[in-house]
Amino acid sequence: MPFFYQQNINETRHLAIWSITEPVSFFETDVKLAVDIQNEERKIQHLAVRLLFKLMMPQADLNKMVMADNGKPYLQGVPFHFSFSHCKGYAAVAVSDTDPIGIDIEIIHPRILKVAHKFLNEAEKGMIENLPETDKLKQMAFFWAAKEAMYKQHEQLGIDFAKDFNVLEIAAKECGQVFAQISHKQIDKQVCLDYHFGTDYVCVTCFTN
Repeated sequence: MPFFYQQNINETRHLAIWSITEPVSFFETDVKLAVDIQNEERKIQHLAVRLLFKLMMPQADLNKMVMADNGKPYLQGVPFHFSFSHCKGYAAVAVSDTDPIGIDIEIIHPRILKVAHKFLNEAEKGMIENLPETDKLKQMAFFWAAKEAMYKQHEQLGIDFAKDFNVLEIAAKECGQVFAQISHKQIDKQVCLDYHFGTDYVCVTCFTN
């Protein structure tokens, strides 16, 4: 299984994406975990992201992985931080040697329009309101992936995506970095969003600047 996409964000943060084409039997052979998921597509995604993580971090014991209250997986006692994401056809993993990291990958699809009101604030709506429809959809997908990645990096419950997470600029290139602000309870911090667009997806990784 070759990595579909790899990137060293910097010396301590890395990400990889797998374009999933293999059947579920392939993953069940290599990832020996009991997975109680009936839907085959979701089961493949669940297993693929764990196999990708195992290929990136061979020392990790998948059997010791547990889920935090916010849904983020973690391993006790390991000297690194990591984050998972998957969507139709893709699995993505980010690893950091130093501090919490979050990753999200989203398919660029019109369904985003139905949920945009849940994560866009007025400032972000203003950034994209005059864009052509195709570009507007790409930016909505970017904002969505950005805020999902921010949620995973922040590791706190009770988040209002529109109110507490503020992306400060659009993703103007096919790949790059922009800044965002997390203002939640007593925390007010700036984070960096490393992003890139694929043929039909956008992937965003969030970490403290």
